[in-house]
Amino acid sequence: MMTDGYSGNRDETYDRLVRQEELILDVTERLTEALRETGVTKAELARRLGRTPGFVSQVLGGGRNLTLRTISDIAVALDLRPAFQLSPDWKIVAGGCQWPDESRRGWTQIPRSFGATSGSTARVQAPPVREPLAA
Repeated sequence: MMTDGYSGNRDETYDRLVRQEELILDVTERLTEALRETGVTKAELARRLGRTPGFVSQVLGGGRNLTLRTISDIAVALDLRPAFQLSPDWKIVAGGCQWPDESRRGWTQIPRSFGATSGSTARVQAPPVREPLAA
């Protein structure tokens, strides 16, 4: 098995890279959806940000590294409030998907028919995230 200096395990490196790409895709899709819902064009967003239309296209296309500041600036330009959420990890297994089930100290299995077709590895919606702990 190939190793790397960070995790010592190729599988962990792969999982980390997949999660990075999923996050980039999720953020850019949500920003694009926000533009559509607010009726703001890319050109108008660029004007509000004081940036070029090319910058906006790079951001929404996932070709530019998004910082939290850039995400916040875009949200403010659209009169929105950015928010961040973490959810339990899930994994594809034979016959469906699983995610952590703290009450059973194990994994809950969801049948393939829940969100994917035969032979598919389509994502399924994880269960709702618990409310944040009070400070």
